[in-house]
Amino acid sequence: MDIKKRSGFTTIELVITLVVLAILASFVAARWPGSSHSVSSQANLLASNIRYTQNLSMTKYERYRLVISGNSYQIADGSGIAILMPSGGTSTALGSGATFGTLTNLPNSVIVFNSKGIPYNSTSGSASPITSAASIVISKDTTSRTITITPETGRVNIS
Repeated sequence: MDIKKRSGFTTIELVITLVVLAILASFVAARWPGSSHSVSSQANLLASNIRYTQNLSMTKYERYRLVISGNSYQIADGSGIAILMPSGGTSTALGSGATFGTLTNLPNSVIVFNSKGIPYNSTSGSASPITSAASIVISKDTTSRTITITPETGRVNIS
């Protein structure tokens, strides 16, 4: 008789391999960076939403504003009514442990854009364009990021 040797895993080897992979996967999942919101990712999201607010103002030819309240923010139209944000909700909260720090040149924690995309410091009729850079700080533990909005152009930078 000619017996051919078959190559492959035995059932026991396969079960042991799967158990080891499951244990490793549980450790990786617990330490995965995506499981917690980093300050950088939250700053990037806020900067994107500021740019979105500015683009809305320019494409719809009316004022839109980004309003910061507590540890969340929303985009509102000229009447102050919250609109649907790109993420799907009407408000975005900072991730666990993150907070807004100092807001510079943003009275009432609001940045308004006119139909030309120029940033303003208020929603009132006597509002004027910002004359110096506005900044928003997001902090968590010992890490912080600053979002800066440039006068006249409304350019958004993260540092």
